[in-house]
Amino acid sequence: MLSLPNVSQPSSLPESCRAVSGRAKQTLQLAEECNMSLLTIALDHLTLGRAALYEAVLEGRALDQLDPCCESLEHALDGLRRAGPHEYLALGLLVRAWLRCLTGARTGNDSAQSDLDEAFEIAERGPMPLFLTDIHLHRARLFGLSKDRPASYPWTSPQVDLAEARRLIEKHGYWRRKEELEDAEAAAP
Repeated sequence: MLSLPNVSQPSSLPESCRAVSGRAKQTLQLAEECNMSLLTIALDHLTLGRAALYEAVLEGRALDQLDPCCESLEHALDGLRRAGPHEYLALGLLVRAWLRCLTGARTGNDSAQSDLDEAFEIAERGPMPLFLTDIHLHRARLFGLSKDRPASYPWTSPQVDLAEARRLIEKHGYWRRKEELEDAEAAAP
């Protein structure tokens, strides 16, 4: 039987991210040793990438310190593409879009925009309305509301994305995104 180490409560958000990373490394090692599914391994990589990104953002790290995040997300997306469940692929693309925005790869090939467009296609085909909500929020926050936003918005407008996010939240009862939506609406020009 697998025993988990005694884990004390983290005292800060970055410390919580490190704790998540530690547990994800353990489960990834176990998944690889036990030859578990591609999906299991890919999701462990996704957890590592997300935790590394959140920790870096919370600590205000320099862009050159995002390499562990990039590596984990690339492993995750490769595994998710091979494993096949599109809902997890859409989630991975949202995380990588945020990372790419932070590193300056906003538009063009291999960019935040291309990740958001691919995630949108997956969610629209799904249909995955909750993922569509998250995509609209990501587009508005990463491209329309950030302090270093591009001169032109790649989609209709941040206001249109926020209005569609609101419509989907209300239609599907996705209330866990309500506060994020309200923050974005308050920050919108």
